[in-house]
Amino acid sequence: MNIYENVVILNPSLSEDELKSASDKISDLIKNAGGDIIKIDNWGKKKLAYELNKQKIGVYMLFLFKAPAPAIKKIEGYFKVFDPVIKFMVIKLEKKQIEALPKEAAGTPASQEVKAAE
Repeated sequence: MNIYENVVILNPSLSEDELKSASDKISDLIKNAGGDIIKIDNWGKKKLAYELNKQKIGVYMLFLFKAPAPAIKKIEGYFKVFDPVIKFMVIKLEKKQIEALPKEAAGTPASQEVKAAE
């Protein structure tokens, strides 16, 4: 399995509960596609470089995960029709990028890491 980095920009008008729900749906999608979540990082609301879907601000979220290559098409297809997602990008990490990851990120399950961040 390859390691991927996925940055998702969500609609800023979503409530905290809706953001949590969207994050959970994305996590479930990755797991159902045969992937394992390594890290979830909520970067919060940030100003967009240019207007997307009449939005000037977006909620940025980073998902670091392992998944088989065919799962990426399924994940990207879901993002195209999932309303809370304004923009997304999935990048396969190269060997040097994987080696540069903090050791605790590679070895800690995401559920523990998210709880620790709260």
